[in-house]
Amino acid sequence: MFGNLFGTKEAVDNLVDKDNGLLVRAGTAFSNLYYSDQEKANDSKGVRDWGTEQLRALHPFKVTQRILAFGALFLWLTTGLNIIIMIWIDHSRLEKMMEFGFSDFVWWPTALVFGLYFAGGAINSLKGGK
Repeated sequence: MFGNLFGTKEAVDNLVDKDNGLLVRAGTAFSNLYYSDQEKANDSKGVRDWGTEQLRALHPFKVTQRILAFGALFLWLTTGLNIIIMIWIDHSRLEKMMEFGFSDFVWWPTALVFGLYFAGGAINSLKGGK
């Protein structure tokens, strides 16, 4: 009877098959609309595990970032100490040294490296991150 109604036995099996039939797949789709607390917890754990793996993968870059920050700190301290000493001894080339200290060769690299290095943690802590 169903064969004549739907055309062939294969068409009937595609509709009412207990494992892969169209009705079974439709019921599964409707049951998947509900997102249980257990599924939410599993997804949250997956996101945390992914974040931990990302931190492990980025570890070498953090070391490089620290090396750049200390390099910029060394440049800034060297220039700053030279300016302080030149002020103390009232050196005749003080203005040239101060011009260099506030030039694009010292000021912007130091400000950008320190800004990027410290801003990430500061923004995260201001947002309430852990």
